[in-house]
Amino acid sequence: MLDTARSARKCQFFKVLCAFLICVLTFAFLSCLRTSTAPKTQKSEPTMIGLEQWFANFTQYSWTDNSPESLAEIPRPVMEYMIYGTFKSAEIASFVGGLVVHPLYRIYLRSRVTPETMTNNTFKIIRTQCRRLQGRFLIGGLVAGPLTTLAYIQLSGMSERELKDKCYQVRCNAKELTWDRTTLCLGFIGWYWKRFQGAVDGINLALLYAIVNEKLISKHTTPILFDKVQVEDRLPGGHEERDSTMSALRRFLRERKISMEEEKKDE
Repeated sequence: MLDTARSARKCQFFKVLCAFLICVLTFAFLSCLRTSTAPKTQKSEPTMIGLEQWFANFTQYSWTDNSPESLAEIPRPVMEYMIYGTFKSAEIASFVGGLVVHPLYRIYLRSRVTPETMTNNTFKIIRTQCRRLQGRFLIGGLVAGPLTTLAYIQLSGMSERELKDKCYQVRCNAKELTWDRTTLCLGFIGWYWKRFQGAVDGINLALLYAIVNEKLISKHTTPILFDKVQVEDRLPGGHEERDSTMSALRRFLRERKISMEEEKKDE
């Protein structure tokens, strides 16, 4: 009965925690969907949530949607950097929880086992407790990731230009992208297998693959899958060049429109 009550309390706690995480992410999501600060007289390009360019670069699902211009287009830098922070937080939490705390806690629990308390299921119970602990580390990392990233952006006084520069560097970092993409794939497989406990194992396997890919695969083999926009194809000025080009184009179109209206009035 006592174990059942404890399990019920734990389930209730995790439900509340997940609900809190959903509320926080929803609030952050809505805060990033504010309308542009451009004057209403100007017609801006229609965007959905502003992450289409990031998604196209991260997944490489369609080469037609990837170009040097789309790579440098960053309409939602805050949300994009929060996603990056969530990835890093989940990876760090999985490493600490699965490869540091888990084995140390297992050694500690085994040291407390005595012949009098030993049963056939003792080591199985210890393993289960340690795996639950590593899963909680991942949950904590997923909760803390977007919050700490948003706090870092606000407290550091980072300008939008500096934030876009950081986001552009993340988009162009092939090593980080390989790690994050593998983290998402193997983490999802692990979650499907053993929920958050298995997701930790998958994320740690992604770290191992990223290291092997950096030290061996990328140096001694020819990659089958690669990003469409290579280093030599990127805009030299990055997002600043793209923004200045779009500003010049809009200014030209606006002046052209004004001149055409004046010509019509003269007629």
